[in-house]
Amino acid sequence: MLLKIGELAKRTGLTVRTLHHYDAIGLMSPSARSDAGYRLYNEADIARLHRILALRRFGLALADIGTTLTRPDLSLAALVARQIETLTEQIQQARTLRSRLTRL
Repeated sequence: MLLKIGELAKRTGLTVRTLHHYDAIGLMSPSARSDAGYRLYNEADIARLHRILALRRFGLALADIGTTLTRPDLSLAALVARQIETLTEQIQQARTLRSRLTRL
């Protein structure tokens, strides 16, 4: 089963523009093109897109998602630990900013 980009966008709730962007940054490229040049996505492409969407909902930036998908050795536990570290740093930065603003 091959889906054109419009069909894939409709089924996933994404825009065609988003899928074009994912292709442009190398996050997810179509596995084939039609004779007319249309992007065609197979089941493996769709599975990758679902992983991308799950990681995006998890709060990862697109650059981090690309890195994560190229490292199959990276476990979910390691990914969660990294997200917790990032959140801890953000919380500390916010506390520092809050403290500075309060003193002003």
